[in-house]
Amino acid sequence: MVQYSSNKKLPLLNKIPEPLKSLINKIREERYTALYESEADGTASLDNALNDILDVFQTSGKTLCHFRYVWLSLILVLVVEPIVESYQAQNNFTKSTLELLERGIYSQIDSDLSSKKLHFDLQQEIDNLEAIFSQPIEPIKNKGIANLQIISESRKVFRNALRVLDREQAKEATLEILKDCLEGYAIFPGSSGRRDLFDWWLLEVVPASWYLLSPRTLYVGEWVENPEEFQVEGIKKLQEISSQVRSIFTKNSST
Repeated sequence: MVQYSSNKKLPLLNKIPEPLKSLINKIREERYTALYESEADGTASLDNALNDILDVFQTSGKTLCHFRYVWLSLILVLVVEPIVESYQAQNNFTKSTLELLERGIYSQIDSDLSSKKLHFDLQQEIDNLEAIFSQPIEPIKNKGIANLQIISESRKVFRNALRVLDREQAKEATLEILKDCLEGYAIFPGSSGRRDLFDWWLLEVVPASWYLLSPRTLYVGEWVENPEEFQVEGIKKLQEISSQVRSIFTKNSST
């Protein structure tokens, strides 16, 4: 697996509001049994830490909070996408889910795009994807319990990403995504490297989600055939969406 390094400066971490920064620093100092850390004494709860972060997102109003949940989920979906495609290269939901997340963001902030018909069309596409997720998992190569868990939990990330588009379900669905990624097998199996993945999420994804920006890096696992290309394309995609969101906000504020 490609390890994440937090040695470089993290400018976004220094710019976030003090309450969130303090919470991140507090969480960073804790050791968690759920991350298989030998130093953990069982007093720190990873579930509580995840909840606390998502609760801080709620301090800026319902609309912006929802955008941040969707943005956080979008980043994780991009990271999980290669593992789904390594097991089910011919799947018909990864690209569609990513496109829906992007369109869902735009439709909620752009008055020119927001309409009953658009929301109806989006819901129809969500329903179509839900039908796909409800189907049994197709036979996968190298059958085994671990591999079945990997594909099952990585598919769940995409399914819950659709739920994040619903403001009423957004926090619960985001928590489910985080558990499958940070504690489960959606990104990689086993116990080794859990803290490394968690630190990437805490130090890069959380600040990036606060500002609807791309993190400095994407977490890269061993299933990615071309890590550099994966990084460049994923970050470019996030930067393009972020730029479009800012353009829409600017247009709306001027009118």
